[in-house]
Amino acid sequence: MSHIALVTADLDRFRSFYEDVLGLETTLVVGAGRGHARQAVVHAGDAMLQVFEVPGYDPGAHGSGAPMFERGRLDHFGFRVADEAALGALRDRLVAAGASSGDIRRLGPMFSVRFHDPEGFEGEVNCLDPAYDPSSVREQDEIVDPAWYRRTRRALGDRSLPTPPPTTSERNRP
Repeated sequence: MSHIALVTADLDRFRSFYEDVLGLETTLVVGAGRGHARQAVVHAGDAMLQVFEVPGYDPGAHGSGAPMFERGRLDHFGFRVADEAALGALRDRLVAAGASSGDIRRLGPMFSVRFHDPEGFEGEVNCLDPAYDPSSVREQDEIVDPAWYRRTRRALGDRSLPTPPPTTSERNRP
């Protein structure tokens, strides 16, 4: 994936929250020009957000603030942190900013804390649960790729495992 594009009515407020509270890094701000408003490139590790400022944008009219899974095609996104200590520190910043209840939940092989940004968009921050037992997969769950747990651990930042070989569909892509 290259990037996720987001829209905000206030690019400065967006940057302040995502930089100061979540710890993301803005690497470029493009001034308004012919045919486009201001925009910023914001990095969360290797993931990139391209944030477009649209004056007068009303997030409530476009699904922000609606319950999870009622927000349209892009419901939420998750960032990762290195471990439980980093998740706890970030949770404390989110609570201090009034952006989270601070509840840390166990979600399969990860821990998660949810937040709402200043425009109401919900996201979450995750880290690997080192105590997760992959044999706890339920009978009704379908393991499509036997390397699922290794891939999930790598996606959550665990670099102690080698990259799994590409799947058949990945090998056949142009």
